[in-house]
Amino acid sequence: MQTLFFALIITIAAGTGLFAQSGPQGGRIVPSAEGDSAIADRYIQWAEQQIKAGQWAKARNALERAADYADVSSDVSYLLALARFNTNENRGSVLQAVEKAIRTGRWNRYGEAEARLLEARQLIAMRRYSAALDSLAVFQPVAVETADAAMLRLTALKGLVNNTAVFYSIEFRRRMVEAMNRYPRDTRAPRLLFDYANYAYADGRKPNNDDIAIIEFALERLPFLLPADPELAWIAAPFINDIENARQTLADYRAGSSKPNPASLVPALNLGLLDDIDAVEELFAPSAENAAVIDKDIAVNLWKLLRSEEGRDHMARKLQAFSGTITEDEDHDGYHESRVVYKQGVLEEYHFDADQDRFEDVAIIFNSGNPQWARMPALQAVVFWESYPSVQRTVLENGLYLPAPGGFRFAPLGFIELCASETTPGLLYPQREPLQQNITKRMLASSAVSIQQPSMEFAGGIEHVYLENGIPVNAEVILENKTVSFTEFENGRPVTQWLDLDLDGRMETVRRFRRNFFIGNSALNWDELQGRLSGSDFRQLLESSESDWNGDGKFESREEYREDGSVVNKWNPIN
Repeated sequence: MQTLFFALIITIAAGTGLFAQSGPQGGRIVPSAEGDSAIADRYIQWAEQQIKAGQWAKARNALERAADYADVSSDVSYLLALARFNTNENRGSVLQAVEKAIRTGRWNRYGEAEARLLEARQLIAMRRYSAALDSLAVFQPVAVETADAAMLRLTALKGLVNNTAVFYSIEFRRRMVEAMNRYPRDTRAPRLLFDYANYAYADGRKPNNDDIAIIEFALERLPFLLPADPELAWIAAPFINDIENARQTLADYRAGSSKPNPASLVPALNLGLLDDIDAVEELFAPSAENAAVIDKDIAVNLWKLLRSEEGRDHMARKLQAFSGTITEDEDHDGYHESRVVYKQGVLEEYHFDADQDRFEDVAIIFNSGNPQWARMPALQAVVFWESYPSVQRTVLENGLYLPAPGGFRFAPLGFIELCASETTPGLLYPQREPLQQNITKRMLASSAVSIQQPSMEFAGGIEHVYLENGIPVNAEVILENKTVSFTEFENGRPVTQWLDLDLDGRMETVRRFRRNFFIGNSALNWDELQGRLSGSDFRQLLESSESDWNGDGKFESREEYREDGSVVNKWNPIN
């Protein structure tokens, strides 16, 4: 989909002497009698100059520093959102800035209309289609309807229809006809229409008579739209009933393009414009500009159309030697959720972004084609496999969980074979297992034999909790290779703890814990207890603490901790 709205046209305000030589990137603008609004505008002018020069990162950095002025200028936050978008920041941060701009409501150079369009595009990319429609509904009262808004609305409706919200199909058709009539030379609406129909066929849904009527309407206009958007030739080819017309239209596009879209290979092979070998060679043709990137659906669909075993064998051999990236767009919304990196046909990396917010949900690194470790930033977890799917250790937040050998299995990926021939194996391709995407403390603790985590009481110390069947048995804290705390548990609850609080090598303090822990009049079970405690800091459960500071076998001090929160101190004089 074209995005005319996002081709930002910047008008540079005239003026000299606005900044020191280093500009805002060298430090904040010095406040002056001009006031905050004027200072904000100077930041914006400098950022616009950088954007015009293609220096989006410099503009973003300056605008981040201008955040102090976001309350007096919506333009600061809007331009920051645009800069974050164009420097591939995660979409959540883009939405945060654009929503700030809308809330502030103090516009000068830009306006809420532009902000609503930027917001809607991010929401669509993240599959939050209903929210995007809500944003676009607000757009109309603040601005005259535009082609950009109409196309974004169509995209959101298409997303809802493709995600089984059949109710929206009527609205999608109505809006499609409206857009094609109102903007007859805008090629984005026909693109969306053909893409919608292609996905419907791929998903096993045949377009109904109303869809077919709109498609025929678009095909009538196709000759007039091709000069503006030649790629409509291959997008529309599957819907042109006259085979010779479809073949000629596609042939003209491919002959007139120095680098035809790889997706055009599928209809070109289907219509006989290429033979098997030529089609495979073009798919894997090296690019002098970028590392090889192949779309999984294009590869699979091309393989299905190969007519000869020679062609299938040729493609299988190409995949066996493939170095580059294979991307996958599972829901055909124009944004790939996963990418897989290969070197000479061997898996090296797998990356997955479930909600397409540019913030990866999981990244898995392979060694000789076998999963070695996975990083899940949203969960603050790193998993290390001993022999996939058996986990060797897991880091979750600040804890290190160690299961028994083979005691914990975590398999976020399954594997299929792509494009095999009768004589040549296909490419091993990872697919995520939807029911194996999450890891929790409870899951890890239930299979762990020990947990290591920073001590809550001894700075720099590491606490080792030893478990049986997920229940703590005892724990010790190691500080500088010395045990400074040891705790015994019964039924998962701490009973007695010995500590070396003065770090002299002797455990002079003994703590005892309440056997039952109450909130109000209700006793907590182990899971509830863990949920209310911070880490493994059981000091909230203390009943008493006694210390023998001089080592004579007698306790010189004693504290009793009552359930109402009060503490009773008792002292025995040291003789």
